[in-house]
Amino acid sequence: MNNISAKADLTAAFQQLRERFAAGLSERSAAMVSVMEQTVTADLLRELIAQAHKLAGGCGTFGYATLGSQARQIELLASVISEKTPAELQQSLPALKRAVQEFDIAVAKAQQQHNDATGVPAQSSLQQLNAIWLLLDDNKLVAELTQQLTAFGHQVEQFDNFDTMVQRLQSTAPAILLSAIQLKDGRSLFSQKYLLNLLAKHHCRLMLYSTTDSFDLRIKAAHHRADAFFVSPLDIPNIIATTTEILEQMTSKPGRVFIVDDDKLLSEHYALVLNAVGIECKILQSVHSIVDELMRFQPDLLLMDMYMPDYSGTELAGLIRQYRSLRRLPIVFLSSETNKQLQIRAMAHGADDFITKPIEDNYLAQLVKIRLIRSKQIKNLIEKDSLTSLVKHSAIKEIAELEFDRAARSKHPLSVVMLDIDRFKSINDNYGHATGDLVITALATLLRKRIRKTDRAGRYGGEEFMLVLPDCDTEQAAKLVETILQVFRTLHFSAADKQFYCTFSAGVASTKDAAFTDAEQMVGAADEALYQAKNSGRDKVCCYKK
Repeated sequence: MNNISAKADLTAAFQQLRERFAAGLSERSAAMVSVMEQTVTADLLRELIAQAHKLAGGCGTFGYATLGSQARQIELLASVISEKTPAELQQSLPALKRAVQEFDIAVAKAQQQHNDATGVPAQSSLQQLNAIWLLLDDNKLVAELTQQLTAFGHQVEQFDNFDTMVQRLQSTAPAILLSAIQLKDGRSLFSQKYLLNLLAKHHCRLMLYSTTDSFDLRIKAAHHRADAFFVSPLDIPNIIATTTEILEQMTSKPGRVFIVDDDKLLSEHYALVLNAVGIECKILQSVHSIVDELMRFQPDLLLMDMYMPDYSGTELAGLIRQYRSLRRLPIVFLSSETNKQLQIRAMAHGADDFITKPIEDNYLAQLVKIRLIRSKQIKNLIEKDSLTSLVKHSAIKEIAELEFDRAARSKHPLSVVMLDIDRFKSINDNYGHATGDLVITALATLLRKRIRKTDRAGRYGGEEFMLVLPDCDTEQAAKLVETILQVFRTLHFSAADKQFYCTFSAGVASTKDAAFTDAEQMVGAADEALYQAKNSGRDKVCCYKK
C-alpha cells in the first residue's frame, strides 16, 4: 500500500471514530440528565462522576474542547458533593443539576468537530538504510573498518575530505556517518555547517571519532545529536556493535503499546494515532484477563486510564507489579485528573508517568515515541551485554522461561539453541583478548542479523551463546543455525598480519522431541547436545534426542 492510500485509510478511520463519538454524545449527555432527574444517591453520584470523567477526556480528544471543560467541571463538582453530608448534599444538588442541563444544551448546539490528523514523518528519499560512510584520514583504520563492516553486509563508502562528501550528498545519503572531528588539514567537522545541515535533513545518524577527549568536544557532539563518541585508540568491536544497534533502531518499529481505557472509542482513537507513527497497539478486551493479555502481547509500554468504573488504574498497576516479569513494564497513566497531589499518589502505586487528558494527537504520538525510545535504552542497559549488545545471562534465561510457559499454553513448538565458539582459548592465546572480543562481536552481530524478529539471542557466558526460538521446531532451528555457521566459517579475521577463520558448535533442544518439565531442563538438554557436537569433531550442529 502506498503512502497516499495509507494516509487516506487513516483519515477515514479517524473520521469514522469522530462520527461514532458525535453520534453517541446526545445519548451520553441524556444519561447524565437522567441521573439528575432521579433521587440522587451515593451510587448515582459515582455513576455521574464516571460518565463525566469519560466525557472530559473524550470530548477534548475528538474536537469538543469546550464540552470537555464543562464535563470536567461536572466531574469536579460531583466529586465535592459526594463528600458532603446528606443534608448538605441536597442543598448542593441544584447547582450540579444546572451544570448538567447546561452541558446537555451545549451538546445539542455543538455542530463542528475538531479536525486532528497525525501523519507519518517522511523518510528521506535519498537515504540508503544499509549505507555507512567513513570520513577518516587514517588509511589503516579505514581499511580494517571497511573489511569488518562489509563482512556483515553493509555498504561502505570512504571519504577523505568534507567537500567530496557534500557533493555526494546531492544524490544519495547514508544511514550512518562515522567521521573524525578533526582532519589532518586542520578543518573541524563542527565548522562544516552546510554539511551538518544536509546530514540532518536526510536523517543521517552521526558517530564521531576524536584523537583527544574533552568536555567541550562532547558538548558539541551532543549539540549535533551524535549517537556515539569514540576516542583513540579506536575500539573496533565497539564500533561494529554500535553500528549494528543504530541500524536496528532505524529499521525496527518504535515499539508496542497496550491500552487500558473503559472508553472504547477513546481507546480506538489512541490506537489509530499511535498506529499512524508505526507503533503497534493492543486494546484491553477484559480487565480480568489483563495479565494474560500482557504476557501474550509483551508491550514496551502500558497506557492506562486512572479512573474506570470497576477497577481503578492504581489497583491494576498494583496488580501488574505483583508479577516479576511485568515489574519493568513502564506504566503511564492517561487521565483528565489535574490535581498534582492525586497524580503523585497514583504514581506511587507503580506508575512511571502521568499524561493529562485531553491531549493533542501529535503531542500524544511524540510523547509516547520518546518514552518508548527511553524505555528501550534503559532496558538495553539493564539487560544487554556491553560487548555484544545481546541480552545477558540472567535475561536470556528469563526469556526462555517466559517462552516455555507461553509454548505450554499455546501448544506451539519452542526450540532452544546453545552455541560455543570452537577453540576460543587458542584465539586469545595466539592473537590476544582484543582479537577474541572481535570474534565474539562478529558472531553476536551475525546472530542478531540472521534470527527472526520474534527470536532472542543472548550471551550465556564467555564465548557461549543461547538462542530462544518460539514457534520453531527441531528441523527449522537446526537449519537456521547451520546457515549462521556457514556464514561464520567464511569470515576472516586479522591479527599481527595474519588471517584466520573460526567455527562454532551448537546443540538444539525442542519441545517437539521431549516432554520437558521447565525451561531449565530444556536448556540443559541443549547444552548436552552442544557437548555432543564438541566431542564429535566440532564445527557442527547436533540435536537433542531423548
